[in-house]
Amino acid sequence: MQIAGFFFAIWLFFLTLVIVLAIEESRRRREAFLRIYSWLKQKSRNIHYEEGGFFSRPKIVAELKPEMQLERVEVTEFVVRYGKHSKAYLRVLGMSEEGTFVNITIRDERLFDKLAIGLGLTEDIDSGDPIFDRAHRVKSGTPEIALKLVKDRRFRDCVSAIRDLRKFEIRGGKHLHFVVECNFDAPSAVNAILAMERAAEILAPEIRTRPIIVEKVKPAALKVEHERVMPPELLLNLKREFKKLSMYVSKLKFEPSEEKFTRVIVTPLLEEIDYIQYNIGERLSIDALDSLEKTVKKPVAIEIRPKEELSLSQREATFEEIKDLFDIKCEDAEVLKKVSEAYVLLEYISKIRKLRIFSITLHDTTLKIHVECDIDPENVGKVYEAVKEAAWWAKFYLLI
Repeated sequence: MQIAGFFFAIWLFFLTLVIVLAIEESRRRREAFLRIYSWLKQKSRNIHYEEGGFFSRPKIVAELKPEMQLERVEVTEFVVRYGKHSKAYLRVLGMSEEGTFVNITIRDERLFDKLAIGLGLTEDIDSGDPIFDRAHRVKSGTPEIALKLVKDRRFRDCVSAIRDLRKFEIRGGKHLHFVVECNFDAPSAVNAILAMERAAEILAPEIRTRPIIVEKVKPAALKVEHERVMPPELLLNLKREFKKLSMYVSKLKFEPSEEKFTRVIVTPLLEEIDYIQYNIGERLSIDALDSLEKTVKKPVAIEIRPKEELSLSQREATFEEIKDLFDIKCEDAEVLKKVSEAYVLLEYISKIRKLRIFSITLHDTTLKIHVECDIDPENVGKVYEAVKEAAWWAKFYLLI
């Protein structure tokens, strides 16, 4: 009995230690987010902070003041799993209203992989600063612009201050997009935003001399069909979920009326996508369209279908578990490989309840995303996040 008690005490000690470490890690992450929020609040005209919970992740969405170079910043977390181990990182997205064609990727030397070469980032760029060049590798398909950027000392200092930099990417089209993935700490996030600000300032002359102006796609007029009777409670719950998107969108349009609607057209902030159209019938059918800054050289069609009902919203899942949920089809083998490795995108898609299909199509000068899923009020926000991620991913990784 004494031996059994001894082993039980050891087991209890290690269990308590794991729980204490988990609580401490949660406290550390929350403190980091609050520090980032506090810093961004001073720079913003409008800011929203979601603390997250056991099943959801924290998020900060900020619309910055006019004197800032960026118009919008989002800060979220994501987890990378290595077998039985995992590590949380911060993902910082920045966007400016106007853009020009540019593609630049910066990574820690040890983290740079062959993916960037496949993205058309074939030229290595040296800054001339031996310390920076030893620690980072810069690749670009627009070397003249990239060189101008890395020659700037303030920009290099900000990038160098970002801990555990997985990637710092800049893509230009209708808008200027920035993505940084880095260590989970407030100073790294702040330096990432400062580096984006400096980059946008340096790229401003390029935007003025070579702006990209694209005519927006507009939704077709609503066809009046026989009225479908919907339970008032379901309609009310759907409307409540659409209203929750108000922080993230510039316009919500209920058709034919806000009291009885069969279609809702959502215009995201800064027109990241021209529009997202929710058609409400026996199920939710969603179409998102965006006009591209250039003609697609080769049409791309990606079709993602669940192998069975998705159920990962209740827990964290490994990359392999998420990949195994879907049957992904695409005739282009290289694109198929890219989408199969798009962990964040597939994770967003896995949250959609009773998903039937999620497709991404690039043709001529149009990006189209189509989703069909259960008419569940919670799917309103889940589809919005997945569609926005899919549009960002397609323009970042397929439009080179």
